[in-house]
Amino acid sequence: MQTWIDDRHCSDSASTLHTRLGLPLLSEASAEHFYDPEKDALLSWQTPKKSVMPQLTLIPPNTGAISIDFLGGKKAHRRQFGGGKGQPLVRAMGSLEERLPDVFDATAGMGGDSFVLASLGFNVWMNERSPIVHALLQDALERAQNADDLEPETREIIERLKLTNGDSAEIIRHSEQQLETIYLDPMYPEKKKKAATKKEMAALQQLLGPDMDSSDLLDAALSKASYRVVVKRPKGAEPIAHDTLPTTAVQSPNTRYDIYVIKTLKR
Repeated sequence: MQTWIDDRHCSDSASTLHTRLGLPLLSEASAEHFYDPEKDALLSWQTPKKSVMPQLTLIPPNTGAISIDFLGGKKAHRRQFGGGKGQPLVRAMGSLEERLPDVFDATAGMGGDSFVLASLGFNVWMNERSPIVHALLQDALERAQNADDLEPETREIIERLKLTNGDSAEIIRHSEQQLETIYLDPMYPEKKKKAATKKEMAALQQLLGPDMDSSDLLDAALSKASYRVVVKRPKGAEPIAHDTLPTTAVQSPNTRYDIYVIKTLKR
């Protein structure tokens, strides 16, 4: 699957993204290399209803359009109705004596878990290895940072989010910054029955393919985290294959959070 950049409307933004990602512009399509909406993805700018600001949007060939919005939509709903500090994700991250641990989200994806954690007071460093998904995240962050009518509470949440792009295992191993809690949410295996698959997950599976390096990423995290490593797994799935087993786990109806407590592991 080839991904193109739509330069028909926001040409300056398209040119900047083209330079950064090295993806072809739609205006460069030719008889030899043409854009096929049934096979190719498109990065374009769309303005949703009740908004005046265009959003960078991924249009995959087989699923609906995808963009990231930290100020509205599903993320705002999850922040408001997700269960607060009592939800399993938050309990899995733990707490230090006087504050919440800083979190390195090594598999940021669409940023949903990171945003929930930031909304509840965690400082979160998001890293996403896919340059395309990173571009969607960066666009969402920049729109939020530049919003004129942002409430002080929401601005504080956005300021607690940091974003980078790269190989998380390499970043973890070479980071000079102390990483307290490291959070991993590896790509789940693709289901044979796709009817219930969320469009965001389907798009990520198309972009990234199957996850092949979970064990290496966990190994890097265990060698670097100073407080704990948390791994999100489907309910009933085995822990990530590794010599070290989880210390404990937090359960939810469809998900399990495997927790590796560093202090316990080093005994």
